[in-house]
Amino acid sequence: MKIAFFTDSYAPYVSGVVRSLQRFTKGLAQQGHEVYIFAPFYYGKKFSKHIEQQSDPYAKKVFRFYSVPAPTHPSYFLPIPISIRAERLLRRLDVDIIHTHAPFLTGQLGAMLAKRLDVPLFFTHHTVYQEYLHYVPAPRKATERVVINFLKWYCHRCDHIITPTDATKEMILELYDLKTPVTTLPTGVDLDPYEDADPMWLRRKLQLAPEQPVLLSLGRLSKEKSPEMLIDAFKIIQETRPDTVFVFAGDGPMMEPLKQKAKDLGLADKVYFTGALDADEVAAAYLGADLFMFASQTETQGLVSLEAMAGSLPIVAVDASGTNAVVIDGETGFLTEPTPQALAEGALTLLQSPELMQKFSVQARRQAEQYSVTATASRLVKLYESVLSEKRS
Repeated sequence: MKIAFFTDSYAPYVSGVVRSLQRFTKGLAQQGHEVYIFAPFYYGKKFSKHIEQQSDPYAKKVFRFYSVPAPTHPSYFLPIPISIRAERLLRRLDVDIIHTHAPFLTGQLGAMLAKRLDVPLFFTHHTVYQEYLHYVPAPRKATERVVINFLKWYCHRCDHIITPTDATKEMILELYDLKTPVTTLPTGVDLDPYEDADPMWLRRKLQLAPEQPVLLSLGRLSKEKSPEMLIDAFKIIQETRPDTVFVFAGDGPMMEPLKQKAKDLGLADKVYFTGALDADEVAAAYLGADLFMFASQTETQGLVSLEAMAGSLPIVAVDASGTNAVVIDGETGFLTEPTPQALAEGALTLLQSPELMQKFSVQARRQAEQYSVTATASRLVKLYESVLSEKRS
């Protein structure tokens, strides 16, 4: 099959949506399918290599739209998906499926082209969009109603919708009053980078002693991920285990405020920030830590928790949608109330019990292996084939 992915974000930008796209692209390509990606172009020193933005190790080709920095989030570029060549290009490529990964900018173009080309339109509802409205300079309540109505309208245009978890599926079925078929299909975990990753890389990078327990959180440093709660939890952990350090892996608008908060709490020499990491460095970071902590309550899928479990890390995380779909409380980690005290208690229980830590570590890896890229891509192919068969009959 030939599949066109339309997305409002892609590499070199780093996010859970981007990782999901890359993993499904890899899984589909390894099974002999062709994936074409339509995404924004990223400008500036950090994204200066033009040729790298036109390629992907597994996509057949990456096509880029002109884009502009988002007014409230300059590192995020908004694509301008206006191309008089797009329809002609897709006809020439003879695509079988158009699959959008955002409903707004490229999603609108993808939906229009699917209708014109008479091919199935898939949409993955990656994000609980109304949880991100603090980036929009407008009254929250009115904006939330507009967004929900828009999503309802968009979802009714699709042939099939994919959600990462059952909780997200249930939410949109009720919220949008959907008749469109919805399937839960989690993003797979790419186990390959862990095979060759260096487990000592993180400690060398941060000049940490081999015996120091490392608590890790990985992801975008943004308000909706609640990273400040983790620093408050770490302050409590330090009272019992002053030998521990905390590492934030990733980048985002909250980095400087978090550094200041750590300094204000007297933790400046115990809290580290790696900045953005590439795929191999991410795997090495997981392998170099002892425990993974996560406070986000806005996940549609606990992707970073799955990644951490693939690195054999026990999890201590807030019991919230997405994360609780992949972390088994009391087996692969602890799911807690959304408070610093509860998170700290979960972490200390494991830090004070090496036997329990090892048990959770083994079970975490075993759980992650059930979400391999190959398995999830195979399920996606079956969905594509089913909808294509219905449309052609």
